[in-house]
Amino acid sequence: MKENDKISNSKGNWYIVEIIEKCEPVLRNESQDLRRVLTYGNHHLIKAKSPKEAYRKAVKLGKENEYKFINTHQVEMEWIFVGIGDLLPIYEENIEDGCELMWANYGNISNRRANRLVYTESELVDNIKPKNRSIGSV
Repeated sequence: MKENDKISNSKGNWYIVEIIEKCEPVLRNESQDLRRVLTYGNHHLIKAKSPKEAYRKAVKLGKENEYKFINTHQVEMEWIFVGIGDLLPIYEENIEDGCELMWANYGNISNRRANRLVYTESELVDNIKPKNRSIGSV
């Protein structure tokens, strides 16, 4: 890998944050807490000097990405920042193609459950949504 294809993390100042956001009609019944809302967990790479700074930057990013739009049914919808779902430091010194960024400890589980953690290529690839989230049918 070329040196310019690497991101230095020698100071340990990179984090992965999950920003939780939801999409629902502007005119909604706020008192109905069990209403169904389209919800995304978006993972972002954040550069910060501390976990607190990374958290604050993630909150700012989440709030800045709120917006309203009219869907194909002519209903005014909005993407709303809900909060931060995860904040993970990256420990690798050089971030490059193939490096480990995150891990999860699933504990001592059955072989059957371990096999259920994986998906086929088509299950993963076919579910990748287009970059533009303001899909008209929402």
